[in-house]
Amino acid sequence: ATGGLKDSVIQYNPFDTSEDGVGTGWKFDCADAAGLQYGLWNAINTFKNHKEAWSKLVVRCMRMNFSWEKSAVKYVEVFKAAKAAPPYINPHPFDQ
Repeated sequence: ATGGLKDSVIQYNPFDTSEDGVGTGWKFDCADAAGLQYGLWNAINTFKNHKEAWSKLVVRCMRMNFSWEKSAVKYVEVFKAAKAAPPYINPHPFDQ
């Protein structure tokens, strides 16, 4: 996963024994054929051979919130923090 996907994909853990399971997909480090093959093989294997785990993964994915409302709240918090902190360098040194 790269870019925005890196932040939104949670590594699936097939060994997790909790009722709901963990993860929303498969991450891979190298954006090459081998990395893509790894991710696809794991997804297809889970889909074909572990139907219950796949169903739970789908439900977890559908519960994810990627709306702008959530992101907007974070942006507002960052801007408020930036506004509250005084600048270290005066951008207008000749204004009094």
